[in-house]
Amino acid sequence: MYPMLIEALHERLACGRPIRVALIGAGRFGTTVAAQLGQIPALRLGVVCDVRAENARGAWEAFGGPAVSDRLVVARSPTDVATAVAEDRPVLTDDLEAALAAPVEVVVEATGRPAIAARTVMTALTAGRHVVNVTVEADALLGPLFQRTAAARGVVYTLADGDQPAVTKRLCDWAQALGYEIIAAGRGTRFLPSDAVGVPEEAFARYGFSPELVQRRRFNPQMYNSFRDGSKAQIEMAALANATGLIPDCRGMHEPTAGVRDLPRVFALREDGGILERAGVVELANSVGPDGQELPDGLANGVFVILRTRSPLLAEDLPFYGLPGIAVASGPGGYAALYRPYHLCGIETPLSIAEAALLGRPTATPRPTPVAEVITVAKRPLRAGEILDGSGGRLVRGLIERAEVARAEGLLPFGLADGARLRRDVAPGEPIPSDAVDLPADSPAVRLRRELDAVLDS
Repeated sequence: MYPMLIEALHERLACGRPIRVALIGAGRFGTTVAAQLGQIPALRLGVVCDVRAENARGAWEAFGGPAVSDRLVVARSPTDVATAVAEDRPVLTDDLEAALAAPVEVVVEATGRPAIAARTVMTALTAGRHVVNVTVEADALLGPLFQRTAAARGVVYTLADGDQPAVTKRLCDWAQALGYEIIAAGRGTRFLPSDAVGVPEEAFARYGFSPELVQRRRFNPQMYNSFRDGSKAQIEMAALANATGLIPDCRGMHEPTAGVRDLPRVFALREDGGILERAGVVELANSVGPDGQELPDGLANGVFVILRTRSPLLAEDLPFYGLPGIAVASGPGGYAALYRPYHLCGIETPLSIAEAALLGRPTATPRPTPVAEVITVAKRPLRAGEILDGSGGRLVRGLIERAEVARAEGLLPFGLADGARLRRDVAPGEPIPSDAVDLPADSPAVRLRRELDAVLDS
């Protein structure tokens, strides 16, 4: 894939037609995407849209340095934005419709807000733009609808390389192309028991981030709390499940303590001494031990795929060269773990941009029918009338479940929790049914989810 992509990038640069990109959302992830675009001459940042002008300016400076930010055009009308982009002038706007009407080939959605992302992705796809979606929360809620819309418009909808779902999908593709059976695939976590009820105000302290770093990189406390309370990992594994057909083995997954050397032993089938009831699942490997200490070979920032081979020769050859990245179980079953100890948020995302625009291929995209859902669970006792605050908030967290179970039990999709008003009290740890809330009538995410449900029910 990479030689073909490099050749296509060189061709676009040689003919003077760089791929123009609209960046929607300029927080930490979006700003890193902008910086990486600045290193690839065939990719060109066209417009940055953020409600905070300082964020958009920061993204432009990351892309081209102070010389670019000094020439910034601030515009709000679609005409003014389109003119600036066509003339290769750096432009920022806080108007989403104006940004999406600009003459670009690819839209990168990086707001981290499911309701905004739903509007961004559907508007861009309907207008014939390729979309690279960083807001995985929206994918877990609406991904199959995005995929169906992209297919109907002849464009690409994809998750972003560099983030765990797409990085893990690449490992799965490698394993499947070589004919291996995938027993499990997933990501590492760093999860303490107290994290499950964590609140945004504590998130940066839990990570040990300094106030200077938080301010300089414009970190979002609710987003970082979604990492700490486990919701983000659940959401990402739902996106991976829907892109691969792998399913959760149980609600919330097992998430055992497991270092690199443990992976192929722990994530084996029960009959082979592991924890899994079935093959073909998504999972999490917690790098925190029962004593609260991190494992020396933990995979907190990495991803993995558990393979199985019936060939004794291949089971011997997989680890033969002693390279990092492969671990093999010593027990029965022919299990091996292929792992990558890192993911590069934002840095690798331009690969997805280029693949979409030049090769017409997604890095990772949902299948038309979802196999996994993220359900909404109360963090603390909730009272009728309270308004839920969504992923990373104080009130609820998300857990993965098989889509068929979530639908049969009528459970509230986690992506709809932000802004929903409770009709009744809910106990801590209790899944919240859809009929226990009133959803905001003006939410694009609510409208689109109902449209997806209607398609799936037909």
